[in-house]
Amino acid sequence: MKSILKTTEHMIWKRGYPLSVSTIGLMEHQHPIVRPHGLPIYQVFYGTSGEGELTIGEETYRIESGSGFFLQPNVPHSYYGISKDWQVSYLGFQGNICESLLESCGLTTSGAFQVAADTEFLKELTEIYEYIEKYGERNAKELSKMCYACLLELFEHMDWIDVGKMSVTDETIEKIISYLQKEFYRAITLDELSSVTGWSKEYMCSYFKKKMHKTIMQVLCDIRIMNACVMLNCFPEKTVAEISKQCGFESPSYFGSVFRKHQGMTPDTYRKRIPQKEV
Repeated sequence: MKSILKTTEHMIWKRGYPLSVSTIGLMEHQHPIVRPHGLPIYQVFYGTSGEGELTIGEETYRIESGSGFFLQPNVPHSYYGISKDWQVSYLGFQGNICESLLESCGLTTSGAFQVAADTEFLKELTEIYEYIEKYGERNAKELSKMCYACLLELFEHMDWIDVGKMSVTDETIEKIISYLQKEFYRAITLDELSSVTGWSKEYMCSYFKKKMHKTIMQVLCDIRIMNACVMLNCFPEKTVAEISKQCGFESPSYFGSVFRKHQGMTPDTYRKRIPQKEV
């Protein structure tokens, strides 16, 4: 199922409701995400199938079905599937009750967690998703209440995973992805990566695809698109052509084509859907 991105959460703030839903998705096949500056909202993710890996700073966690992770606003992070069937459901939220609610539940930092089997979190998340699909955001008060109930259900049934536990390390894969994350803004060749890993180009490509279920260049493209999304959000003064170049695309037209394939809309449309803060 595809995610829903709301663009009018500032309307809920106007009316004084304590919580608003910013993003929501159900059972999505998760492609690699790299956010060096995080997002300006709170986020919870829940693994519904397969396995993935989350990195927050220097900490790495393995995320399986029945486990998930919580992200504070503006915390640098990245995550990607280590099995081709990795799916996640997620909820992004904000509001004036967030800080006190999370503090009372012990969620004062970002990290990974496990969830008890009897939780109805996913059921309540599905109800929010279906409500938005059917009614949109016309009843902000009802959405605020549903969000609150959903979060409480999760917080009451979760246990933190200690740093380092359940982590998966593959030094070569990590080395490649780390290099792509640092150098995404320019042309990167397979010969160059072969020198970085010390492996032959052919074996490196074969190994990477077997582990990641995507080619190196497909993952590089994912990283570039996600950085473009961040830049479209954070730098409204930059043109699409400037962002295209700074994210390593050879031309604005090619960037537009790839962006549309990944996000289902043009960069201009994506930028227009980003909520604008009221002054």
